[in-house]
Amino acid sequence: MPRQKSGYPHLSGRMGNDIYYYRKDRKNRKQYFIRQAPEMVTQTSATKTASADFGTASKSSRQIRSALKEYTRLCYDNRLHSRLNKKMAEILRADVNHPSGQRVFMANNLQSLQHFQFNGAANIQQLSKSTPVIEKNDSGDISISLPGTFSKSSHVLRNTTHITIKAIALSVNFAKGTTRQLESNTAVIKRGEKFTPVTLNVNRRDPTLIILEIQSFYEVNGQLHASQNKKGCALDVIAVLAPVEPPKEQKKRYRNKAPHFWMPYVAPARPALIIIPVHCNSLPAG
Repeated sequence: MPRQKSGYPHLSGRMGNDIYYYRKDRKNRKQYFIRQAPEMVTQTSATKTASADFGTASKSSRQIRSALKEYTRLCYDNRLHSRLNKKMAEILRADVNHPSGQRVFMANNLQSLQHFQFNGAANIQQLSKSTPVIEKNDSGDISISLPGTFSKSSHVLRNTTHITIKAIALSVNFAKGTTRQLESNTAVIKRGEKFTPVTLNVNRRDPTLIILEIQSFYEVNGQLHASQNKKGCALDVIAVLAPVEPPKEQKKRYRNKAPHFWMPYVAPARPALIIIPVHCNSLPAG
């Protein structure tokens, strides 16, 4: 296949009958290529069903990435699109209750999203050197804490003076294509201080992803500036909560399903005895 050399415009996409694309070599350098588009594409029934499942997985991946766009831009990963697509396709293929081409995302299979890194260059354990602890109370509030104190735990954080911790609850309804997002309070922790727990109040009617964000900062003249190091930010899925159906209202059951109503009883009126006087003359004598 022809390769684009230096001096030739680096294109990506389709133009006419030519398709321009690139691949990365072992040194993470882009190599640009050109190939001709096929005149006709034939698909079997198996490829059609596989394409339908792949489209479902890609749509769900885009749904999650769009909801977390404001967070992923802080720790941009150019491979997030393909990594999340692959993960969602694996979760979709785990559905054995539906035939190929009609598979759906089951709540139990979504547990595979736990420990997924939106930033492939760093994770929570690398920045905090501890595992998040999740606690839940009776009212539904979720508390997330990291044991220990924030210290110079890695070479990446050598110039870091502060870190921020934030928890995000993302409820996703893949069937309707809707998401609901809830943020926790942001805890700012200085080096040498203990990690402050962050709390979330989650109302789970859909599968909910609990995502923890750690962002590193450095202090200059009393002001905090976000670190530009890509390895100084982590955004991981630390838990996947199954949906909880709200309790149904208990209604009083009646044997007769007809509506109950009361009608006053009126006794029928009896006909009154009426005596009509009759006037007659006396008969003649004899």
